[in-house]
Amino acid sequence: MGPRLLTFAAAALLCLSGCGSEAPQNAQNEEVDPAAFAGTYRVSGRTVEKQSGQGREIEGTIVFDVDDAGYTASFELTTLFPTEGGPVEAQIVGTGAGEVVGAELHGTAETQIILAQVPGVDANFAFLPRTYGPRIRSASVARLNADGSLTIDIETEGAEGETGYRGTRTSVTGHRDENARTAP
Repeated sequence: MGPRLLTFAAAALLCLSGCGSEAPQNAQNEEVDPAAFAGTYRVSGRTVEKQSGQGREIEGTIVFDVDDAGYTASFELTTLFPTEGGPVEAQIVGTGAGEVVGAELHGTAETQIILAQVPGVDANFAFLPRTYGPRIRSASVARLNADGSLTIDIETEGAEGETGYRGTRTSVTGHRDENARTAP
């Protein structure tokens, strides 16, 4: 049997679960300049499987591109993905899009989990075999906090045709990476 499919997703991007996160600093009906969300963020947080309550740490990078029509996002996150043989390094990659609603970003994302086949080795390490895990869809809400940090709540489910995936709730918080390169 393959990996136990109980993970979060990305990235993706962002649930209404709360998962122990603080209340939003901006009320949903307040307005925020959408450009304030644009940028690259280093985030970290926790993913919790809805059914079992088991959790794990997650961290990585999320890039938001925002304009008047809404936003697009791309993300690359890492976590220890539980499998029958024990946790393995997993890379979670995906893209998302949505709209600015008051002081929040509301959207959806498509995510792929990539599992390392060599225990203890980064799933992104060149030339090592990897397994592609479940495809995931997520719904998300992102908000800027008073201290300039970004909080994203994510709720996931298996994409159409995925069986055995157990939905998760993820909450990540992070700060803008001012040293990140941006496209010209």
